[in-house]
Amino acid sequence: MAVNVRTDVSSFEANPPRPLFETAVPDLENARNRYAVSSDGQRFLINTVLGDETTRPITIVLNWTSVKD
Repeated sequence: MAVNVRTDVSSFEANPPRPLFETAVPDLENARNRYAVSSDGQRFLINTVLGDETTRPITIVLNWTSVKD
């Protein structure tokens, strides 16, 4: 979220907050480190799921060194 703030007036003035960007951060209970902000505040590293969330199969090849061409 971002908020525009006016500092050129004698009192504090802030606009309503608005989203900076959309994310697909999982809503995990008590999850920490979902994101990190760079030291200059210009970039975000976001722990998120990209694309399809289905589980993909794992192929295990046993005794692969004995296979001859």
